[in-house]
Amino acid sequence: MDIQQVSLDRIEKLHPKIREEVKAAYMHVNKKLLGKGVKMGITQGLRTVKEQNDLYNKKPKVTNSKGGQSFHNYGLAFDFAMYHDNDGDENFDELSWSTTKDFDKDGTADWMVVVKYFKSIGFEWGGDWKKIIDKPHFQKVYGFTWQKLLEKYNRKDFIDGSNYVKI
Repeated sequence: MDIQQVSLDRIEKLHPKIREEVKAAYMHVNKKLLGKGVKMGITQGLRTVKEQNDLYNKKPKVTNSKGGQSFHNYGLAFDFAMYHDNDGDENFDELSWSTTKDFDKDGTADWMVVVKYFKSIGFEWGGDWKKIIDKPHFQKVYGFTWQKLLEKYNRKDFIDGSNYVKI
């Protein structure tokens, strides 16, 4: 699997307001900040309301948010994980959600390299939340609540020719 292409495809479906920023940050992290043998991958991006409800209804519990209650539903959130090249063939075949592993052996946990960078450019990290901690999650919501975004969605207050709400 080409994790870079899969990740770029997922980024391409994010809200136009954050799409290019996430893409540039993703490329920067993988080319400049992470060392050999490890890559950041985007595991989730935009989710439809139906997809969100399907996740909400899954057992065991996957999410606390019903359709319309997640910033993923508006393309303003994404989840990530680390891909590790387990056998040196550059296939990056091992997926990790470890926040402490240092696959590139530079003395810093690879997960935290990603977190530090995305936070430095204004993304909110779910690992900082007090109520429900969501360490693979980043979002940029421009002061909107999910309730306000849902109102815009229900009013079809979209960017022309799309299903993205106006921000």
